[in-house]
This record gives sequence, structure tokens and C-alpha cells, in this order.
Amino acid sequence: MKKETKNIIALFCCLSILFVSCNKRKFFPDPDDPGLSRLTSRGYDIVTMYINNVPYINSYQKPIFGGINNTLPIITKKITNSAFDTLRISWQIEINNTSAGYNQSYNSISLLLPISKSFSSHDFLAMNGKRFPTDSNAIAVNYFYNYPDTLIGKSNIYFINIKYNSSGNNSNSTYSLSGLFNGNIGDSILITKGRFDFEINADQIQF
Repeated sequence: MKKETKNIIALFCCLSILFVSCNKRKFFPDPDDPGLSRLTSRGYDIVTMYINNVPYINSYQKPIFGGINNTLPIITKKITNSAFDTLRISWQIEINNTSAGYNQSYNSISLLLPISKSFSSHDFLAMNGKRFPTDSNAIAVNYFYNYPDTLIGKSNIYFINIKYNSSGNNSNSTYSLSGLFNGNIGDSILITKGRFDFEINADQIQF
């Protein structure tokens, strides 16, 4: 009985160590940009940027049994009444330094690109390696997640990598998505040095 008890305790300790070791997000500090993760293209599921020089990062959850679930982007095609629809790439974000005592906190950020009415996943993949200047797209920040984009300005976006990773089964296939962005909303909100790196399930993108 004592031996069994010791084995159970040993197993519990091993599992606890495993859970703790897995309970880390893949954040690699950029030595030149405090509070931001380095630019990567490896599916690390992370986005960081400065908003008025305050470092922001996508939020995350810690499951009971260990590990980290970073908030993934929501990518949607927004139907409009104009000649173009809008591709919306949105992240839930939070300040990446809770001890800093910043008063103003934004809850989400969205990249907004005009797209054709017939935009499809093939057009999405064709954006790989392309730059989109301020005269063609916008950026938005909100105090509340998933609210209509109200604070909207101009942005620059560079998609370094957009790739479809096929597994032979669409439910297991993924899209890799990484790039750079910056922008401004009037003279009061400045978004700088944004970088993102994600791998998301293919069935979450439906055009």
C-alpha cells in the first residue's frame, strides 16, 4: 500500500512538473524593442505591438491541466454595400506589462483590407509576400472585444508568409500567417512595430 502511495505521489509530481514546463507561451523578447516578441514565422501564435509606446500582446488562457492557449486571430470577410468588401483580421490584446500602471488599455486590434466581392481562399494565399500601403487599408482599436470598429485609422501591412498546410483532411489542415504592421488613428493613437506569427485551423477561415 505504501509503495502504491509513493508511486502515485511520484506520478503526480512528474505530471505537475510537466504541466508547469508546458505552461509557457512562445515569447522571445526582442532586445531592441522591450515588451515585444521577436519577428518570427514559425506558428508561435503571438502578436505584439506598441500602442502609444505601450507594449501590447495577444491575451491567453491557462487550462487547468497545463499549457497555454494564446488567443488566435479571427479572420472574416465583412460584406459591405460598397464596391468592395472588407477582410478583417482581429486579435484580442492586453498590455504586456501589468506592473507598469498604464491607465489606458485597449482590448482588441483589427487590420481592415478592401477586397473584391469574389474574394476567396485562393486570393488570401495570393497576398503572400505582398505589402499594402496606407492608401488601401485601415486599422482599428477598441476598448471592448468584438465591438464594431469605431476607432479607425490608416495602416501599412506586410504579409511575410501566408501558406496553406495540407494534411489531406481539411479539419486538420492549417494556415500559416505572419507579417508586420503599423498605423495611426488621427494624431492621438500611434501603432508601431507590430508583428504577428500564427498557425490556425483551415476550417476557421471561410471565404
